[in-house]
Amino acid sequence: MLRAAQHYAQQQGQALETLVAELLKAAVQPATTPPLVEPIRPLSPRIQRLFGAVQVPADFDYRKVLDEAR
Repeated sequence: MLRAAQHYAQQQGQALETLVAELLKAAVQPATTPPLVEPIRPLSPRIQRLFGAVQVPADFDYRKVLDEAR
């Protein structure tokens, strides 16, 4: 592995120590890029009150209901 790393560093025109230092520096710094997925915004109180308003059996298959409605 060391030989492959040395070869890679040589191809990049940098010393292996420099590449390792850059990798370590990048690994310990917090990410500055935004997350790939935006956080889900909280539900409004009105929507939160709807939870539990409808009771369905444990074996309820909503996909079947959607297919029948089409």
